Amino acid sequence: MIVCFCAFLGVLFLLLLILPKHAGELSSLEFRSLADYPFRGKSAQTLIGEFAKGEASKNVDSFLEDHFPGRNFLIALNSYSVRLTGRNADQSVVSGRRGRLFDAPLDVDTERVDKNIERIDGFAAENGLDPYIVIVPSSAVECVGTLPALHLDYHDDELIKYAAETSASNVVDLLKVYSFQKDKESLFYRTDHHWTMAGAYYCYEELCRQMGIAPVPREYYAVEEYEFRGSFYREAGLWLTKPDVLEVWRNGMTDSLTVTIGSGEKAIVHTGAYDAEKLKEGEVDKYAAYLYSNNALTFIENQGGNGQTLMLVKDSYGNSIAPLLAANFSRIIMIDTRYYRDPSLPAPSELAAEYGADKLIVVFGAESMVTDPQIALLR
Repeated sequence: MIVCFCAFLGVLFLLLLILPKHAGELSSLEFRSLADYPFRGKSAQTLIGEFAKGEASKNVDSFLEDHFPGRNFLIALNSYSVRLTGRNADQSVVSGRRGRLFDAPLDVDTERVDKNIERIDGFAAENGLDPYIVIVPSSAVECVGTLPALHLDYHDDELIKYAAETSASNVVDLLKVYSFQKDKESLFYRTDHHWTMAGAYYCYEELCRQMGIAPVPREYYAVEEYEFRGSFYREAGLWLTKPDVLEVWRNGMTDSLTVTIGSGEKAIVHTGAYDAEKLKEGEVDKYAAYLYSNNALTFIENQGGNGQTLMLVKDSYGNSIAPLLAANFSRIIMIDTRYYRDPSLPAPSELAAEYGADKLIVVFGAESMVTDPQIALLR
């Protein structure tokens, strides 16, 4: 047994030495860069500093973990064995029926929710904005029929109800909106936490109804489809899961939008709502095509809009609904508070005053509303 064990370790060591490495490359399964060689290309001073801080051994560990022989197979073996042995409900990603994956339930921290709602309401009142809050629930709350037999309880409906009762803003009850569309089409991806374009559109329709403006009919958009594997896929390690279909809705308006990322000399200007590079075959994160991924500050201008300016505060859910909202406004000031830390960026209140914004829409996933302290940057 000892001889076999040593031989096994020796074979693994030899495989680690001779097998090709993909150091620093983007993993198509996990949507992240694999660990680079821990010592290559670093100066002696840098290496000494890493050893002194204890970082060198961590870098070696990360490299060995990412380039271990048969790593992808072993990850999948572990993931599937966890499900087969009844530990599905304890995972961060839960495997449901019909190939659908779900995030684990949230613990609702009402103290954090209170602070975030207070900040949103206060910002709207200070700047004279008509505020609307959208809390996007977990897909598990909408796709109840595909949850596994054993799962923990989800409280997203309680969170939305609590926000509606405590906030001075208009809180969109997405669960009520979605109840009329249940089983008609998929409103959330099977392998990702985001809503589909259909899910975003029904929210857009409800926002338009509450704001008293006419939504653009759905048939005015041409639909393009792309193969897509989402965040749950990369986290779960269930590599046999079939891919999703990501939709891009286009018309003359979306393709003519002027999208400016950042401000001042650092600003980057694009034409059109979608990043064509992210939609190419081989790109792993196609959701990043919506409005050129997540950025601290983005301006969206529509020459054929209604002359009004909307301030949209969002996490990544806002990227797919913003091109729809752009049809009804001449300008959207889109802020992602998770990245709004550059001191050179103007305060959101300054932007609201400069561009004459009169409406505020906050679009956050339930997790952001419960955990994100960066909403405090809304000042």
